[in-house]
Amino acid sequence: MGEKRRNWAMWSGFLLALGAVLCNIILFVNLPGRHAVPWVSLLLALIALILVVRGLLLVFGQPRIYRGKVLTSIMSLVSLLLVGATIFIFFNARALPASASAPQVGQKVPEFTLADTSGQPVSLDQLFAAGANDLQASPPRAVLLIFYRGYW
Repeated sequence: MGEKRRNWAMWSGFLLALGAVLCNIILFVNLPGRHAVPWVSLLLALIALILVVRGLLLVFGQPRIYRGKVLTSIMSLVSLLLVGATIFIFFNARALPASASAPQVGQKVPEFTLADTSGQPVSLDQLFAAGANDLQASPPRAVLLIFYRGYW
């Protein structure tokens, strides 16, 4: 009897499942062709699923040749969770509302008043005004606004 083999199908399936989830990070980078990323992610997840099933069949179908039933079971569970997360992201990302009315970079912002960290109201005009205590201070040239897009 020869040495037992490693289950490369299982490891490849796990790495592809991990890559399918991490592939979604590319959506946040402004690259051309990023509209195809969800489909690539789904394709990677499906190939990973096929490899995981093949790895399970090898280990449990030929236990004398392939080793690692426990590790294969754990890796298959983690891989299935990653594939499930990818499929969940693929279908539920479409349910998010469109951001057509969101402000664009460089667009003039309408006047607003919001509370600062101490609860005091601060308007946009106040942010552009020179410091009241320091007469020699020049007013800022820009204000950075960060919008957190939420869906609650």
